[in-house]
This record gives sequence, C-alpha cells and structure tokens, in this order.
Amino acid sequence: MVFAVHFRSINKPLLMATVALSLLLVILRDATFYVFSAYSLLLIGLFIIGVRLREVNLCGLTGLALFPIVYENLLFTTGLISLTSETQNRLFQNSLIFGLHFIKELILLVLLIYRMEISKRLFPNRNIYYTFADTLLPWLCLLTAIFSFLALFENYLRNGRGYDITFFFYAFEITGYLFYSSVCGILLVLTMLIYQKRRLILYDRET
Repeated sequence: MVFAVHFRSINKPLLMATVALSLLLVILRDATFYVFSAYSLLLIGLFIIGVRLREVNLCGLTGLALFPIVYENLLFTTGLISLTSETQNRLFQNSLIFGLHFIKELILLVLLIYRMEISKRLFPNRNIYYTFADTLLPWLCLLTAIFSFLALFENYLRNGRGYDITFFFYAFEITGYLFYSSVCGILLVLTMLIYQKRRLILYDRET
C-alpha cells in the first residue's frame, strides 16, 4: 500500500526516464566497460545528490549499490583472480569465481538488511528511516545470491561430474545486468521521491 502511494506521487515523464535509463544498461550488456561505467557514474551522481540534500539514507543505499562494482574490480579487473580457465583447472577456477560472487552477495545482503542499524550507529544525529528501497533491494540481492549458488552447484555437476548442464553458466551474466539495472531504477525512483518530498516541505514553509 505504501509502495503504491509512493509511485502515485511520481509524474509520468520522470517514471519513463527512469525506465529508459534502467533498460539502457540491459541493452548495452555486451559492452561491459560502458555498462559498469554508466552504472558507477549514475550511482556516484545519486550519491552526490544525497550529500547535497543531506540525505543519509540515499547516500547509504547508493554506497551499498557501489559495493559490488568495487569488489569485482578489486578481484577481477586487477587480475588478482583470473576469469579464464583451462580444461585441467576448470572446476577449481570456476568454483572460485562463482564462490567469490556468492560471498559478495551474502556480504551485501547482510549490509542491506542491517542498513538502518548501521546508519544509526554511524550517524546518530541524522534522520534515519526505512524506505521502499530497503524492502526491494535485499530481495533482489537474495535472488542473485541464490542464482550464484545454483551456478556454483551447476559448475560442480558440469566440470566435476561430467553432466552437460550450462543454463546458469550462460544466464549468469544476463542476470547480473538485470540486477544492476533494477538497482538503478529503484534508486532513481527513491531519489525523485526524496527530491519531491523536499520540494513539498520547502513549499509548505514558504506558504
């Protein structure tokens, strides 16, 4: 009910722009560098808006949304963990890759679930409150964690037991982009709601 009320307060052009920006990440899914660059720049922009509005909740959520990008770049883009595997070590290497993704999603899930408690401890004098994004983002993260676990298990069946199963292997990258685009859409809507709320407050004060 509260979620529906939130969306009724958004005008159609803003909602269409949100959907378009979110779908852009899915359309560009074959251009990994551009997708992650656009995703990072968008979230950094939302973080800056949160700082300007002194909105700790928006800053915290966008910061958590940036965590997977930082995590993956530190591990994979730097070459610390190779994303390629040879036939003789495919089971181990793929298990390492999927396992690290699974760990990342578990860490993010815990941080999202306890976001308010952590924020209250770090910023005791700020207005910390529960947003609709605090409901949706943990569920999205849980779904990706389940998917990573299934990909990890499928890898064992494929490379450890010899079964010809590749569903989660080929769908893994696509679901990742869907997760990132969904996060962008949710945080864009949240930002617009916060901005509209601030405008209403300022209008009430002026009148």
